Amino acid sequence: METKDAAAFAPGQARWLGRRVKRREDPELLTGAGRFLADLVRPGMLHAAFIRSPYAHARIRAIDASRAHSMLGVHAVLTGADLPPGLGAQPQTHHFQQRPTPYYALTRERVRYAGEPVAVVAADSPYLAQDALEQIEVDWEILPSLGTVEAALQSDAPRLFDNWPDNIAGTFQAEMGDVERALAEAEVIITERFRIQRQFACPLETRGVLAEWEPHRDELTLWTSTQILHIVRDFLAETLGIPEHHIRVQTPKVGGGFGCKFHFYPEEVAVALLARQAGRPVRWVENRLESFLATVHARDQVVEATMAARRDGTITAVKAELIGDMGAYLHMVSFGPLWLTSVMMTNVYQIPNAQVEARAVVTNKTPSGSYRGWGQPQANFVVERLVDRLALTLAMDPAEIRRQNFIPPDRFPYQCLQPTFDSGRYAECLDRALELLDYQNWRVRQEELRQQGRYIGIGISFYVENTALGPSRQLNEGGLQQGGFDISRIRVEPGGEVTVYTGLCEMGQGFTNGLAQLCAETLGVSLESVTVITGDTQTCPYTGYGTGASRSAAVGGAAIMKAGQRLREKIEAIAAHMLEAAPSDLEMEEGRIWVKGTPSRSVTMKDIGRAAYWRAIDLPSDMDPGLEVMEVFDPPQMAWPYGANLAVVEVDLETGQVKFLDYVVVHDCGTILNPLIVEGQIHGGVAQGIATALYEELHYDQAGQLQSASFMDYLLPTATELPHLRLDHLVTPSPIIPGGMKGVGEAGIIGSPAAVVNAVEDALRPFGVKFTQTPVTPEVIISALIEAKSRGNSAG
Repeated sequence: METKDAAAFAPGQARWLGRRVKRREDPELLTGAGRFLADLVRPGMLHAAFIRSPYAHARIRAIDASRAHSMLGVHAVLTGADLPPGLGAQPQTHHFQQRPTPYYALTRERVRYAGEPVAVVAADSPYLAQDALEQIEVDWEILPSLGTVEAALQSDAPRLFDNWPDNIAGTFQAEMGDVERALAEAEVIITERFRIQRQFACPLETRGVLAEWEPHRDELTLWTSTQILHIVRDFLAETLGIPEHHIRVQTPKVGGGFGCKFHFYPEEVAVALLARQAGRPVRWVENRLESFLATVHARDQVVEATMAARRDGTITAVKAELIGDMGAYLHMVSFGPLWLTSVMMTNVYQIPNAQVEARAVVTNKTPSGSYRGWGQPQANFVVERLVDRLALTLAMDPAEIRRQNFIPPDRFPYQCLQPTFDSGRYAECLDRALELLDYQNWRVRQEELRQQGRYIGIGISFYVENTALGPSRQLNEGGLQQGGFDISRIRVEPGGEVTVYTGLCEMGQGFTNGLAQLCAETLGVSLESVTVITGDTQTCPYTGYGTGASRSAAVGGAAIMKAGQRLREKIEAIAAHMLEAAPSDLEMEEGRIWVKGTPSRSVTMKDIGRAAYWRAIDLPSDMDPGLEVMEVFDPPQMAWPYGANLAVVEVDLETGQVKFLDYVVVHDCGTILNPLIVEGQIHGGVAQGIATALYEELHYDQAGQLQSASFMDYLLPTATELPHLRLDHLVTPSPIIPGGMKGVGEAGIIGSPAAVVNAVEDALRPFGVKFTQTPVTPEVIISALIEAKSRGNSAG
């Protein structure tokens, strides 16, 4: 991967920020020494296995588990009938204008998707647990099912919830300006219906839970592979009806989350109840088939959108009707991704008039939820595809029409449909990407190669990313039942080492490295002396929203900066007392503090630690012992990084294969803590975006049965299919975040699907084909070419 560095701070100001520091955890992970949930073993531990519905929609007439109960080595069996009568439904963090869709740890009477948990067994081994499942008899009454939103919206469609008049779980509308007038006065109107496929996050490590009770105190310790440590604890307390302080949640190493582990699942409650009944620890590890069926799905939207413009290319309005397939229930985040798609329908452009209307529809599929980018890739795909269509209609260059409509730097902060963008240099970012790609030269080569029978396409997209989620009061007003703050605690140990405690979850993204660099920079200590502790509700402070929405550096990092600055003031006060100097006369670096101009007069962080804990006589008379600070950061607004994706592809007309010839990303995520981490996030996100554009899809039949429940049918790209990615950075520090950090975790995935599909369509422009749905597979390409030929369109 090629890249150009951009310093996070001005040269000479930063010791650790902006440095390419290698990830500390990599040796452990690369040598197989990391301990994931499947590696955890507790004394007397049992193994759990779930019976899941084989039907998309059915009523449970009866369950007979007597033979499983009597098996040697089976210690507990739970069905829906065995659940405590006061057990709560699975809680939600998001509440919009919606109907309730209650679901539980185990379903009692009616299943609404294939894969819904019905019963669970605890046995001496995973194999025995599976054998026990075969001894449980379920008497099913199969009900009519719905496999598409189109079928679910029919007036005579079967209802998933009997008391509903239709299958619409919730709606959302928003408008700014006068859209109808803008459409009436438009000189050019582009309308298209787009379909974005159903996907899921598919982390390398599947989900898992290990539960253990302390019976004398009725206390639960639960290990789970999650992104939302404290939310899991709080929701367990709410569901089980026990106090939060009786529950400890821990996360071991997490092998990827990508949003699907930003959810509270029925299995976490079921395994806890099973362990209580068995009186022994119980562990469940999701197998890959279960992962396809029971881990939340995502995307799956139909968007009919209209863009209005003047003939000079000025966009005047956007109107969109969105339908989201939510699956059988509104999961923990409700239809939040569909909402975010809706409010992002103006992207980075000055569009004065916009109107969106969204419907969240239930079907007999696995519930939909979070996946990297949430609803932003869908919105970006729709808008950037329409902009390309507009450029084609007006015979304008797709780069120029974007530049013409960008929000200019002097308009920030800029109010869109609902978001307020904090800062941006969009035109400069696009120009740098065009230069890095050598855009004009590629346009010349494109024409030359077409004459040789080679079909090259150049695709452009520009994105903005919602990060630093978010202002707690604003989130609560919008229906979120969680705060958006982060709390950080930093302690200097008696030996001078520094320990940072955060409630954020490490799941492979490496954010603890950047936080350690930020802490070392703020305190003026060596990076090696800083340890970051995560993953334990008993020791780590509360984080309001968990680890997602690209908020670790921006919100968690800002909390660490605040705590570090306060802690540094006390360190300097102790050092000044010991050196008989004023705090303003001190310099501090690498854990050593000295008086300016006389470096021989110095103390170390170990000296400071000893004074703070052991030798109060060395402290100022009015100072309490100890060196520990806790700080909270609740962002006043969200931060909005942005970037450009430029893809160059070649399409083989005979096979439909798409080959990458070049790929450039130029982005701006504010202050960069560690370029290696940032580039890794972008590289991974672009890979997932390419998968959206060309490969991945969860296929369902009309009856709601998943047809692609293994890697034989769900196609993930490998390194062989991915391009050599070239990166460059802009640095525009966020004006609202201490330290200027924005987020970057979802940046790569937002704009890449549109860039790739724009490139494929551009390559096939001589044939007049267009693509309105993803993924654009070889089969789709060949079918489009055949259809174009039947219409008389050909390159010749």
